Amino acid sequence: MKAIRIYQTGGADVLQYEDVEKPTPGNGQVLVKVAAASVNFADTMVRRGTYPFMPPLPAIPGLECSGLVEAVGDEVTRVRPGQPVALLGEKCYAQYVLADAASVTPLPEGLDLDEAAAVIVNYATAYHMLHTMAQVQPGQTILVHAAAGGVGTAVIQLAKEAGAKVIGLTSSREKVAYTVQQGIDYIINYRTDDVVKRIMEITYNRGVDLVLNSVAGDTFARDLEVLAPFGNLIWFGFAAGPPEGNLAEQLATHFGKSVGIRTFVIYTVAQSAPDLMAQSLERLFAHLADKKIRPHVHERMPLSEAARAHELLESGAVMGKLILKP
Repeated sequence: MKAIRIYQTGGADVLQYEDVEKPTPGNGQVLVKVAAASVNFADTMVRRGTYPFMPPLPAIPGLECSGLVEAVGDEVTRVRPGQPVALLGEKCYAQYVLADAASVTPLPEGLDLDEAAAVIVNYATAYHMLHTMAQVQPGQTILVHAAAGGVGTAVIQLAKEAGAKVIGLTSSREKVAYTVQQGIDYIINYRTDDVVKRIMEITYNRGVDLVLNSVAGDTFARDLEVLAPFGNLIWFGFAAGPPEGNLAEQLATHFGKSVGIRTFVIYTVAQSAPDLMAQSLERLFAHLADKKIRPHVHERMPLSEAARAHELLESGAVMGKLILKP
């Protein structure tokens, strides 16, 4: 079978499209013929060698995909050959993926498999930050960084369903227009607008109840400034690297507001609360079938063009999700 493999970390050119041995399912395992593999920013970090949870090299990247069950091992009863499924796991940049049966989610018949692949990480991340971590309530206000990205799109849709208002940050007119199409309440171009001033105007100087930050870098000081009393900042990504500056000093500056900083990664749910993870994915795929959520596929491209996909994602031009087709 064909797969993308990396032997060393570096630029997009380290992604090698090559023949690898097709796996065989063992006891409790499922072999999935991949229909669509999603591209995540975490994949680019694995490629660069900066991801906190690096796999041993050589490695096949890819954290999520959808497809059809090709074969099952002994004692697998949850799925059957030919059944459409989604998978949160590893080695998804390939024509076939081997996974434990527990990590495979059966899909409702008739779902678009490209859209299903776009739901797994992004929508589950948004869902658990909003509900498991923040327990968001109707009427609350949420600030989301990278509002036009995959998680940003999911936050807009799921927060609206929960009755919350969303303020988004983005970087271009095209992305502003995209987030408006997704139903965002307020969108701020952080390259041209005074972010703090605009947020305080929107919230009548109260601030936001929740910040969802996938960027970090030098953004924490500003996030803490716009948090309302008892507000929370959830940090879930490294687009600009780890937080800069003295976090203790930054937090102490806003000590009187009783705010909090938390971290989140979807694999905590998958590994520590697998039943909760399964329930959330089943709910999200039911929402997809009912058209209550609508993931946006920015572009579909052949698996062999994984390097171009990484370059496009890192350019900041992607709105929604990139899909690789084996």
